[in-house]
Amino acid sequence: MNHNKEIIKNEVPTSINLSPVSNMDISHLNEEERKALLTEYQKGMLDISTKAQELHVDSAALKKSLDDFSNTAKEVSADGNSVQITHTQTTKLGRTEIIMGNTKQAETGKFSNSQTGEKSLLPIYVIGAIIIIIVAIVAGK
Repeated sequence: MNHNKEIIKNEVPTSINLSPVSNMDISHLNEEERKALLTEYQKGMLDISTKAQELHVDSAALKKSLDDFSNTAKEVSADGNSVQITHTQTTKLGRTEIIMGNTKQAETGKFSNSQTGEKSLLPIYVIGAIIIIIVAIVAGK
């Protein structure tokens, strides 16, 4: 006696395989609700697959960049020259900050504010101070 249920092609399944060890019982739903749920599930699986592929592409590109930077740093250093490579990028994987080389700053592993993309407020402070000085001079006359 065969205990396996065969799915007839026109029959809408009554469960969804969520993972190798987990199923969701949808037998209590009518056929139209099951079809709609299965359609949404399939769309979700496609979205997950697309996201995984995008992350794989970003990961491969980052690995290639790191390999190129590392090889360049090794070659320049081997020739007896100082080298420092800094690189920042934000992708779907997150933000990556790279500093490598044989300089003192590379040894510290710390980026300057401009290397991290932080905006300096110094110009705003200088302009503000100049405006205050001009207003004080004009008000004092």
